Amino acid sequence: MRLTSIKSRYFIFLLSLVLLVSGLVVSGAGATEGPANRTASISTDKILSADEIIRQALNDSLYYRFDPWFELFKQNIAELEKQPDTRVNRLEKIRYYFYYAGLLGEICHTLAFTSKYKIESIENDFILYSLKAKELAVEFLDDENLNEDQRGEGNLYLGAIEGYIGIFEYGRGNFFQALINGFRADNHLEKALALAPHHVDAHVGLGIYRYGNSRLGGFGNFLLQGGSDLREVGLNHLERAIQNNAPSKPLALKSLIWFYISEQINPANEDLPADHPLSKSVIRLKTLELMSAMEKEYFSNPPYADFQGNKQLILMQALQNVIDGDFQIAKTRFEKVLKICDHLIRSGFKINPQLTDSVRAGIKFSNIMLLSPAEESQEEIRSACKQVEDQLYFLNNGGTLVQYDSKKIRGELHTLFSNALTGLSKKMKCS
Repeated sequence: MRLTSIKSRYFIFLLSLVLLVSGLVVSGAGATEGPANRTASISTDKILSADEIIRQALNDSLYYRFDPWFELFKQNIAELEKQPDTRVNRLEKIRYYFYYAGLLGEICHTLAFTSKYKIESIENDFILYSLKAKELAVEFLDDENLNEDQRGEGNLYLGAIEGYIGIFEYGRGNFFQALINGFRADNHLEKALALAPHHVDAHVGLGIYRYGNSRLGGFGNFLLQGGSDLREVGLNHLERAIQNNAPSKPLALKSLIWFYISEQINPANEDLPADHPLSKSVIRLKTLELMSAMEKEYFSNPPYADFQGNKQLILMQALQNVIDGDFQIAKTRFEKVLKICDHLIRSGFKINPQLTDSVRAGIKFSNIMLLSPAEESQEEIRSACKQVEDQLYFLNNGGTLVQYDSKKIRGELHTLFSNALTGLSKKMKCS
């Protein structure tokens, strides 16, 4: 049983370094009438710039509308590759390759890719366009006649793509190669902000990188950050990207919400004073504010009538409910996620079955936590205690309700669920 396959979903840029098909996604994935009409309305005889379409494409990914944007990217990339090899054209091709790889990343998150579950055609396209972007960005930066803005933007895309590749290598188990790519990504993103501070997407990559390395700790953090605790630095980078309305704002919001949830279960924060920026009370309030802001901005009036809800946000809300002990609300949200998954699967999305299994496990866990046997009924008490004890036995003998690549965070989440079950067992006076 697995509560959620959160994997490297939030390792997007080494834990976007931004957030992973071919052509039209997976065998007709998703209804296309809404975005298809929208695409038709913006299509012109000229090649649209990558910046003109990426923000809307990323926003549409929140509603699981991918197909027309993949078509438009492929169409415009093909046209750009026929154009003369000028400096301006090379930079625009880098943008297109980079953003297309990022959009491929979003379909991977939607389908709940893990190191064990993926679709080869999608992965191949992700690798292809990541490497195209990296190769062209390296060539572009070799041009001695670039101005500061061009050099800053080139470093932004090179750093981000190296982060993409780092995530890919991390997922394949190539930890050392992932570290090398992460180190290079960090340097290029820092350089991008130094040269051109208005390229605020660099804050997203740096935020996830700084926070992720600090949170996971160990050899990777020692090697890349000297063992420094840069969690607050990373969180502040993400907040800055959101405040500046970065094109990758949806990614920044999702990443920051997850990081704040993660800090609430971080044992390193247990003894912090209540007013400390990383104390549970402060972080919990920020988490709730961000989830509310994301829901209001993107989901209070969705643009598509058939939109069932964003499963990623609702899963995070459900996990927050578990932390808060609001198990009835958590159950309702897990059930909502299962409904969304079923709708997407019927629409053609090949979602990892592990995700739906994990959501069902979340429902079962919530049901157990809602047990309230009558005090006068020994039979009801024995039955309830048996369910709690079975779940605790499962957890304490190698089982897990959560699949997460980091053993450290997986253990913290395990402790969260185990403590909740132990508290219920004591409340019911189970033997």
